[in-house]
Parts: sequence; C-alpha cells; structure tokens
Amino acid sequence: MVESVIGHTLSDLLGDVSAAIEGDARTAISGVAYRSQTVREGDLFFCIPGFVHDGHDFAANAVERGAVAVVAKRAMPELGVPVAVVDDPREALAWASARLYGRPSDVIQVVGVTGTNGKTTTTYLVESILRAAGMKTGLVGTVETRIGAESVASVRTTPESADLQRLLAEMRDADVDAVAMEVSSHAIDLRRVESIRFAVAAFTNLS
Repeated sequence: MVESVIGHTLSDLLGDVSAAIEGDARTAISGVAYRSQTVREGDLFFCIPGFVHDGHDFAANAVERGAVAVVAKRAMPELGVPVAVVDDPREALAWASARLYGRPSDVIQVVGVTGTNGKTTTTYLVESILRAAGMKTGLVGTVETRIGAESVASVRTTPESADLQRLLAEMRDADVDAVAMEVSSHAIDLRRVESIRFAVAAFTNLS
C-alpha cells in the first residue's frame, strides 16, 4: 500500500491539464484506472484510445464497477457521472497519477535512459554506480523492476504512467534515493513519462 495517497477531487487531479469538466468538479477521487476490469470504488476512469480497443467503449462498465468520474476525449452525458473532456487522455492520466501519488519524482533522483540499443546495460551500470556511491537504488527496465534489494519481473520496459507513478511512490516510501529507468521510444510516444521529473536523461544511440 502506497502511504502517500491522500484525498483528491476531480479538479485537483486534473490541475495540470486543460479539461472541460461536465458535472461536479469537487467529486472525491480515491484512485485512477485505465482498464475497466481493474476499476475500484471511487476511481477516476481514463478512456484511453488503444491500438485495438477504445477505452470510451468501456466507460459504462467502469462506472458500473464503481468509477465516480471519467476522463474522455468527448462528452458522455449518458454515463450519469462527471466527465472531464480533454485533448489527450493519456497525457491527462500521466499528470493525474503524479498528483495522486504526491509527485514522487520530485523526491527521487530519476535517471532515464533512452535510445535504440544499450538501455538495459546502461541502466544496470548507472544503478551499480549509484549503489557504490552509497545510495539506496531502484531499477525499472526490461529484465526486472527492483526496489532496493527486492526484485520483481517486469511486464514491459517502461510501465504505463499510472503504474509507473505508483511504482515510484513505492520506491519513495521505501526510502529509495535514486532510480535508473529504461525509457523506450514507445513509452515516450504514448506519454507514459510525461509527468516524470528527470534528474538526468541519457541517450545511447539511434539506429
């Protein structure tokens, strides 16, 4: 459980993006979700247009599961809950997640490594250097995700923005000082790191 999640309202979570809120902007939000099957009571659901499925098609199901508000690219009055209309739900998800978890990258030094080749090797080298300097470290990448000495398998090179912000918050709450993170070009294009404050950004190559 991330200790830093506190009460937020719809307008508060969307304070970093331009949003036209239809309904009560003071609606209390306890979490964010971008997949309808993972929605919990009190969540804000983001309608993410995907390559195969469109999140707008699952908004009604998300509300049935307990979502109290929705972020979408278009008005959806039929849902019966507040809807915030934004230009890019992916970008909005990144910034809202950062606010929800208390902007963890403002506290942890994040070293982002991008490029066609060498990201994994470079992040391991950086993480090793940081540990040798006496820091408690984290690692996010293709092979594994690590919080201090605890290692778990990675689902993708760079997690979705909401999952990434939660992960960084867990690292902060575990007193991690710095994290070395692989940042894929795909993740950049999909706005997954939009709200990350990088202490250092490294570019390996382009091929």
